[in-house]
Amino acid sequence: MTDRVTNDGTTTVRKRKTHRKSRLGCGNCKIRSVKCDESKPSCRRCHASGFTCNYSRTIPALQLSHANVLSLSLNLGHARPRTAQPDSYVTDSIFKESSLQPGLQIPIILPLQGKLGTYVLQPQDYAALSRFQKRTGETLGNAASRKCYRQVMASLAKEHPFLYHFFLLLSLLHDTHLSPSPPSASQQSSLAFHWYHATALLSHFLSLPSPSTTLSSSHRDALWISASILGAASFASIRTQDPPAAWPLADPDPASDLDWLKMGHGKRAVWSITDPSRPDSVFHNILDKTPMQHNSFATSAPIPPDALPKAFYIVFNLSSSPEDIVKNPYHSPCSILATLWNTPIDDDNVLYFLSFITQIDPSYRALVEEKDPRALLLLLYWHTLVMPHERWWLRRRCDVEARAILIYLERNCADDEDIMELLEVPRAIWNGATEWNTVLTTVE
Repeated sequence: MTDRVTNDGTTTVRKRKTHRKSRLGCGNCKIRSVKCDESKPSCRRCHASGFTCNYSRTIPALQLSHANVLSLSLNLGHARPRTAQPDSYVTDSIFKESSLQPGLQIPIILPLQGKLGTYVLQPQDYAALSRFQKRTGETLGNAASRKCYRQVMASLAKEHPFLYHFFLLLSLLHDTHLSPSPPSASQQSSLAFHWYHATALLSHFLSLPSPSTTLSSSHRDALWISASILGAASFASIRTQDPPAAWPLADPDPASDLDWLKMGHGKRAVWSITDPSRPDSVFHNILDKTPMQHNSFATSAPIPPDALPKAFYIVFNLSSSPEDIVKNPYHSPCSILATLWNTPIDDDNVLYFLSFITQIDPSYRALVEEKDPRALLLLLYWHTLVMPHERWWLRRRCDVEARAILIYLERNCADDEDIMELLEVPRAIWNGATEWNTVLTTVE
């Protein structure tokens, strides 16, 4: 890229911008032709993908650092033990049904020519899978579908063992939420390893030519489970529990802070490819009130005049004109909030509330990323609606991020009387002065 520099008003000289090329990056990044951040003792790319970082020429390139990882295997069929073992690890019902045995191999991505390798599950992995079955898996889906989901996940994992990465990453992430102390280096490494390969494998399968027609029915169902778990993990992954250190007060960390917004859009894309509502899907008869399936949110229709407090119509310029609705980036999220406003969140309708993430339009998402005050105010109200629910992967972000948004708006919008008026409700709720049910009976 060049810039034009005029010296005497007549002559234009092109000046090339300086570009710093890394010459100290690790060998793995050089082979893969990607930028290395040169972190020591291991760069971020190698740490996340499970490779031994090789700044020294004496270390082989693309050597997997996790124990008992094989170099290459293209078999993605039924999982088989590496060696015969007399006893199985105890992993409870859904994993017994999946014939989980010692030495089970699950696929990993080798970031060289798109090849696949295998990782052999370790005792600590079986323990984490047991925690997933007993504890974490109980937080997925809704009350009506939960039992069926457990059976479906067991059946699909038996045929598509790459799913174990998703079970493991969510179980390990749940561990960090329950622990009063920060995760150890080995816990962080294991979580990063399974998260990386879960994401890479999902991307790999979705990038195959015409996946909606070339992949088997069960494979498409497995990809939908993958996207659902990854969506929960993205929302649960928040880097701090201290509101002043959280987004939007702190600069965003692209790896976690706003990833859940992109994942909401990504889940819609995965839904269109996998279509779990199709007749031959295992989800056909158990999906209910999912953010993708129902049509309760008519986001392009006018919002009834009494569906929201009067101040909303002023602050967000809500109109019944079709032309204004199309142009207004706040109309869609306001429409969703209006539908949810008088519905207390519970274990049956929690997925219904997640439609705010999956159905908002790109123009509103862009405003959130830009820290637009009105966009943040709507997000704050959604967090306030969701917060009463105890689900672990929802509650922490809602709590921390809502408090951070509240502080941000109080600092930056003190001279905006309309925004300050609408801040009164969430301020009272987050300060413990009132509850949402009380608000419903008093706000105009």
